[in-house]
Amino acid sequence: MINQLVWYFDQMAEIIRRIEEEEVFREKDFSSLLGDKNNQIYLDLISLFPKLIKDDRSFRSLTISDIDETFSSAVSVVLDGGNVAMLHLLLYYMDRGIEDCYMQMTGFEDDIESCDALNINIHDTHIIILKKAKCKWSMRQPGNGLNGLLKNFYYIDQNKLDGMQIKNYILDYRAVLKTGNTSLKIAVSPITREKTVEFSAPYDGINGKTGISQKVFRVERILKEELITNQVIENIHIAGEEDVDILVFPEMLGTQDMLCKVMEALGSNWETDVPALIVFPSVWEKTENDLTNTNKSYMILNGEEVLFEQHKRCDYKYDTADGPVYEDINRDRDKNNILNIIHVEGLGRICIVICYDYLDEENQERIMQNIRPTLVCTPSFSTGSFHFETLAEAFFKQSCNLVWCNTCSAAHETKKDKNFEIIGLVTTLSKQCDPLDPGSFKRIFKGKTKCGRENCKNCIYYAEIPLKKAT
Repeated sequence: MINQLVWYFDQMAEIIRRIEEEEVFREKDFSSLLGDKNNQIYLDLISLFPKLIKDDRSFRSLTISDIDETFSSAVSVVLDGGNVAMLHLLLYYMDRGIEDCYMQMTGFEDDIESCDALNINIHDTHIIILKKAKCKWSMRQPGNGLNGLLKNFYYIDQNKLDGMQIKNYILDYRAVLKTGNTSLKIAVSPITREKTVEFSAPYDGINGKTGISQKVFRVERILKEELITNQVIENIHIAGEEDVDILVFPEMLGTQDMLCKVMEALGSNWETDVPALIVFPSVWEKTENDLTNTNKSYMILNGEEVLFEQHKRCDYKYDTADGPVYEDINRDRDKNNILNIIHVEGLGRICIVICYDYLDEENQERIMQNIRPTLVCTPSFSTGSFHFETLAEAFFKQSCNLVWCNTCSAAHETKKDKNFEIIGLVTTLSKQCDPLDPGSFKRIFKGKTKCGRENCKNCIYYAEIPLKKAT
């Protein structure tokens, strides 16, 4: 990226960090400031930034030549002055004034690009600035904090992530939406009701944080791997024929060998349509002495490449008479503490949050409040559906939809068949939702005790999120 833009975003990051350290204005406070055109703060800013703020208080679109040493020095003057109200107002104008210049100076060379941040002073400010990918089902959220003041860019405060790292992928919307821009078509495939996962008995493991022994479990092996592999390949092709944009499979039913075979099959049949984004069944991988066991899903792009691997970051547990037993992953909690985010104009921010990662309250809030995704894909191997169903609409206030895909195979791990009346869901919050029609907000999919299927061949459920307002 051009040096002047980097300097510009570095100074925006400095302003944001300074404001975060002070008392952030409420929306009401900033509105009063924005409305008082004769306030001395306005007059001082116009004097300092004549190329950014017009006399009528509207913003000017900056050119790259406008971002010079004089401009940078003026920003430094405001930063040194420490007037929080002035910093808010300057940030407001800097966000709007750079949009056209940024779009002219950057563009897609490929369908996908990776980006750590637009600023390079992350180590000093702990602020990550990114281009805001607009979301067509996004609703206005009152009291949206400092991010609500920004229109064209948004930021993540690393200090609030508890060590979690962020990797960003920017996709051209044309590479994701197969049917144009009228709706986002989503599918979930529970795959099978057969017993497919062999778990270990509880054994003694070492807690990586305390060094104390505790009971843990692991996945020993995947059963019926050939059946699952064939179903995954078939269901990908069927979903592609149905113009599905995003296909989500469950947790734990994958293996590395299965991933290789699926990618090989898709590569040899490249003329067949497949969903743009495929959340592959997560792979539970045991390692020597169980020191670095992992549970990770893969995001496949257009059936051609693995875009990223997303590790499960929280350890599922179940209770026994002898105490809790934990999933034996993440002994080194810093090693795989990464969240991958896909940014798509029109769809916002998409991420994979595997099963218990969505239920763990601290992890959930860390992601939802700070990353602010607009679509969460949650592959699951769960013996219950209650928590996922009740939490499905919990983040509508942030315009976030949820895709949850469980598998009826998990029913073999419990005697509660009633828990499998529901096997998945897709929330469909959009600007076409009817408050008098609860069904317009969510699609719920029936599991093995309700679906009426004799077998699970090609078990796929569909939902659509409208991308246009109702006419």
